[in-house]
Amino acid sequence: MRLEDFGITPEKVTSNLVCYSICFILACAAAILLWCLFCIGLARIAKKHGEEKEWYAYLPLLRFYTLGKMSVGTEKNRKIFACLLPSLAIVRFVMIVVAAALFLRTAAALVFAAENIAGGAFTLSQLLTFPLSYLIVVLIITAVLTLAYRLVYAFCYYGAVKHVGGAKVILFTLFAFFSCTLASVFLFVASREKFLNKAETAEKAD
Repeated sequence: MRLEDFGITPEKVTSNLVCYSICFILACAAAILLWCLFCIGLARIAKKHGEEKEWYAYLPLLRFYTLGKMSVGTEKNRKIFACLLPSLAIVRFVMIVVAAALFLRTAAALVFAAENIAGGAFTLSQLLTFPLSYLIVVLIITAVLTLAYRLVYAFCYYGAVKHVGGAKVILFTLFAFFSCTLASVFLFVASREKFLNKAETAEKAD
């Protein structure tokens, strides 16, 4: 039996490979662009807020620290959120990795049990207790951590874009809560000079 019998030809493989490569390159380019928009926007806003180390916004984990310092409230509250946001991001990432590992372990257990591999090493009772039950617990914990992270993120994000004023602030924050992509775009928009100058003029007037 040949691969051609299944409709797999060298030409088809080549065309699929080219298509997947282009999609991968575009996805990487989009991710880099969004990263740059977020970092540039956050650095501009942090500088306007008087942050001496606004370049933290360009570093993977310290950008969450910088965003946390943009939250509303007293200086003490801002320091708390500056530590809380990156901490939640780290713990959430670890739980996602653990959940992915348990998912693969569960899938392997299902295959072993279905195919009776290794002499039926995995029984149905074992499958129900481990790792499926562990996976469910980890998924619940990950969901709770993700919700907490998104709420803290939205609160800090609100502090970063509140100078925009009006209904735009609420709109930006709501979209940022549900989408990291829109968060990057709106943060860059909020860092434009017309919004930053508007906020500075309003502060002087007060």
